Amino acid sequence: MSAAALALEEPHVLAGPYEPGAPATAPAVSAPMTAADIPQVIELLRAAAQAAYCEWEDERLLSGHLAHSSDLCRVIRTSSGRVVAALLAGSFGVRGSISHAVVDPGHRRLGLARVLAVDTLAAFRRRGVNRIFLAVLDGNEAATGLWTGVGFRPALGERTFECDL
Repeated sequence: MSAAALALEEPHVLAGPYEPGAPATAPAVSAPMTAADIPQVIELLRAAAQAAYCEWEDERLLSGHLAHSSDLCRVIRTSSGRVVAALLAGSFGVRGSISHAVVDPGHRRLGLARVLAVDTLAAFRRRGVNRIFLAVLDGNEAATGLWTGVGFRPALGERTFECDL
């Protein structure tokens, strides 16, 4: 069984604190992103250089994206409703892509990104997606560890190209 398949069989919650002062047994649970989450998600993306956020990824664009991909776009909120982690993804047919995964600096190293990744991979699987693509900035070892830990491998012999329109 592949590492990705094994990761999908693990519980989608992480036992441990995800909010300062929370009891050690409080689970981190991801939920589908809503339009109301978008301003907080954009704030997280803007604050994280490694997210490679583009200003054209505005509320209008992300709201339109959620209309067909809300199951693939996930957030983790504190008990007060503040978004502290988010993942944006989409699919076209049997191929999917993950464009951003970001965790608030005060909540990193708690496994929140892994919760988001595992839940998003499960959502892709439910859709019948067979391959998922993502890009990691050179030198981002935390992201490389996250994605290889849930089954991703570097695409050998490929180079990523992009074009803003």
